[in-house]
Amino acid sequence: MDSGILRNRSTLLAAASILAVGTGSMPTLAQAQAAAEAGQQTGVEDDNVIVVTGFRASLEDALNAKRESNLIIESVTAEDIGKFPDQNVAESLQRLPGIQIDRENGQGSKVRIRGLDQNVTLLNGELFVTGLEVYKVGEGNYNRNDSLEGVPSELIGGIEVFKSPNASLLEGGLGGIVNLKTRNPLDLDEGLTLAGNAKMSKGSEISGWEPAGAAVLGYNFNDRLGVIASFSYEKTNNHVNVLGGDNRGNWAFSEGRRDTATVPTNYYAPEYRYVTDRDQYRRRWGASLGITYRATDNLEVSAQYFHSDLKIDTREASVKFPFGQGESQGLVGSYTINENGVLLDGTVRAQSAEAISFVDVSNIKSDNLQFGLEWDNDTNFRASVMANYATSSMKREVANNDVRYTAYGVRGPGTSGSQPGFVPNASAPPTIDFTYSNGEFPSFGLAPTSPQDLFNNPDYGFFKSHWAFGDRSDIDGHSIRADFAYDVDDSYTDTITLSAGFRYGQRTVEFVSGRYLADFSGKGELDATAIPESERVDGYQYNWTPYGYFQDGAIGYKICDLPEANKPAAFAGCSRFGNSPALITPYETFVSNPERVEAIANFAGGGKVIGDTVLVADRSRMTNALEWIQALYPDTPFTFFEDPLQTYRVKEETKSGYIMADIGGEDDPYHVNVGLRIVNTDLTVDQNQPANADPSYWGTDSWNGVLRDFTTNTIMRSYTDFLPSANAVFDVSDGTKVRFSAARVVARQPLVSLGQGFATNFTRDAADDLFKFTNGSRGNAELEPFRAYQFDLGVEHYFGDQGLLSAGLFWKEVDSFIVNETVAVFVNDQAGGRLGPVSQPANGSGGRVKGFELAAQYAFDFGLGFTANYTFSDTDTDFSTDFTDNLPLPGVSKHSANGQVYFERYGFAARASYSWRSKQYLGNFGFADGSITRTLGIYQKAFGQLDGQISYQLTDNFEVFAEAINITKAATSVYLQFPELPFRFESGSRRIYGGVKFTF
Repeated sequence: MDSGILRNRSTLLAAASILAVGTGSMPTLAQAQAAAEAGQQTGVEDDNVIVVTGFRASLEDALNAKRESNLIIESVTAEDIGKFPDQNVAESLQRLPGIQIDRENGQGSKVRIRGLDQNVTLLNGELFVTGLEVYKVGEGNYNRNDSLEGVPSELIGGIEVFKSPNASLLEGGLGGIVNLKTRNPLDLDEGLTLAGNAKMSKGSEISGWEPAGAAVLGYNFNDRLGVIASFSYEKTNNHVNVLGGDNRGNWAFSEGRRDTATVPTNYYAPEYRYVTDRDQYRRRWGASLGITYRATDNLEVSAQYFHSDLKIDTREASVKFPFGQGESQGLVGSYTINENGVLLDGTVRAQSAEAISFVDVSNIKSDNLQFGLEWDNDTNFRASVMANYATSSMKREVANNDVRYTAYGVRGPGTSGSQPGFVPNASAPPTIDFTYSNGEFPSFGLAPTSPQDLFNNPDYGFFKSHWAFGDRSDIDGHSIRADFAYDVDDSYTDTITLSAGFRYGQRTVEFVSGRYLADFSGKGELDATAIPESERVDGYQYNWTPYGYFQDGAIGYKICDLPEANKPAAFAGCSRFGNSPALITPYETFVSNPERVEAIANFAGGGKVIGDTVLVADRSRMTNALEWIQALYPDTPFTFFEDPLQTYRVKEETKSGYIMADIGGEDDPYHVNVGLRIVNTDLTVDQNQPANADPSYWGTDSWNGVLRDFTTNTIMRSYTDFLPSANAVFDVSDGTKVRFSAARVVARQPLVSLGQGFATNFTRDAADDLFKFTNGSRGNAELEPFRAYQFDLGVEHYFGDQGLLSAGLFWKEVDSFIVNETVAVFVNDQAGGRLGPVSQPANGSGGRVKGFELAAQYAFDFGLGFTANYTFSDTDTDFSTDFTDNLPLPGVSKHSANGQVYFERYGFAARASYSWRSKQYLGNFGFADGSITRTLGIYQKAFGQLDGQISYQLTDNFEVFAEAINITKAATSVYLQFPELPFRFESGSRRIYGGVKFTF
């Protein structure tokens, strides 16, 4: 937002009212004026009101906005948003020069500007909260941040992407600033306006059509009072097939493998490979309300309310295949390992065959409220004030169930008098041999020595273990700002405008992770911390309580670990993983409880798992995690306990001010902007750590509960940034502009990197039934923000009604990138402790981002048009692996390109777009291999997506359309260091829409 008050004199003459067909979305007043000044009339002219319709006209609006801007920007008008099959705001930006987006489960999520994701998203130039600023996804609990997938495109009137800032713009973007703009009702025609759409959609490889729709209703009362309301609703279904297991850090290469004695060649052996069949169901609705009141010719008051509500229901079924440690015994028989140590094919013997049913349900709500006041009495002085309040909440509930297809020994079903060696699924084999065939998505078979119906014979299935957890987050923010401008010289040439402003803002983020723990005190489990000091035996850790996280029949009473002097008489001589009485019952099998079984045919798309049909725990029963697990164990109460190590609070308070000068009038062939923004940031981080080296737990173990004995460290910091900027644009000839920009920019640290405590992961070793430390992660409250100097130089040549050729160079000198480093840390576990890799963020050395952008677009008179752009972005950091130094910045593709072709004539319209980005480095993966920590790079292969739409205008009021997203079902493939070593894979899903659009 250019402070809301620095507008060209020509803007004050605007009299155009633009109605966008399709979603009923209205471009902003500035866009309307740009179209009017350009003289382009794609509709009809009546009393000097130009009604602009069609995708071609909307591209011209965006082009004129770019041409008239004094900054380096890209924009999307509301017609653009409505005319492409975009599921959210992130996808609406993917076709702009220099813009890339990340994707998750077939949805666009995070926006990258010139490859950088350290950007800031605003609503009408101010604070905007989506509820997805910090969250977790998937069975691996992957941390994510700053997703825009919850923001419906239909509620937005336009989007601006600022690649070069001026001093009035809110700080926070290293790559740039994304400004979402709502609609002004006074831009509508007088009277009532109604527009919208109704449609149905369907994802590939999943049954059922889902409804969606949007509507915009506005009323303009004689250009004095206007009201506009927007509504959006959408349900979607989606299916993807996934290769996972990258969250399991207990890999091996040489020393850690089970088969080092029989396999002399070292190879990369993952702890587990997960073959996953994933369904996802989304329900999103949003609403916005805008009121603008022009009280006098000089004073305008406005209010905007924006609400979004997103539910994401993800249901996974994953078959797990162990390779190197734990449940694996290693390679048997013949195998092929290449020169890089990558296993290409072979047979692996495993002590277990398991599948996990995983249901992850998140509900995210956000509310943003803005009040604005603009005063302009047509003199040299103008002022505006804006107040903003934003809040959001997120609740995530996760249910998990492991099933076992190989024989599994548990305690006898009685609660007293142990019966060791009881096997509920005694028909199942004790071990399996599975075959492995490498590829982007490997396939897994069963050797002749193992039952070929292993995964679909109900006689083998046992419901082994159950657990549930969740996250909560609350984000609140508010701000107030005032901006002032004074025209020192308001002639049409050599105009000088001075402006200044100040802002106060505050944002608080509270994030809570927790686990549902069962209270076993009613079953006789003891609270070891309550044993009197005088009765304790030296050397034993009395730090556990009678709660449990994992409901697994193989886990006995913790009482059995007590010294004999502290055990009740009924437990004398017992061992927890040996002859303990049964603790977690009842035991259920596929035969005894067939109603809990779900059969998934064509598992993971077919051809990945032998038999293609897999029996798992019914995921539809697990959508309410607490109700599900409580129903399984009705006599054992479950309660949500916060996990302090993954719970944190970050409060950010900023005070900023700026001064700025604009030189150049409407008739001048130049415009120069210089300014200085000063930002003071006060940061308070509450971060939890264990209270001592031997803390106590709510639960029986660190892996079977949450930390009880902790301290909260409050870190308070304050720093000030001086952010000068200069922008200049010169009309060097008719239709040709040269632009230059230089600025100091700053981007905030990732919230999870600031707040997270020391989180650890443990894996059960089948060789000794002990849980051992595998890997961990922790935050760093002392992180500094991203800071950089940036420079831009570009040339643009405009021709015809809608022709553009442009080229631009950009250069960023970054003071310090935040890097994730892997260090070896000793952590106590049941086997006495071990060194393991721990990932932690740190401020690395500086780096450089440099590159160029090329863009072209044109519209022919006979209805055909195109846009195309290419971005080269080269980065250099001090990131390194065991194989490579000076790696690029994570997430940045060196090459990216976008193209779209459209045709509009006689009511018929067709459009196709293709977005492509080259290989990208994603970060490092480290694992402990005996006494060595190995570090490899993670890379995503090149990705391209094709989208399209066709439509026909039936009448002046109705249009029918069909849309398709990811027509070719392009997949996402990630490898570890070597292209032949698969790390993650997600199949591409196609989504199709069909419906009708209307406007009145």
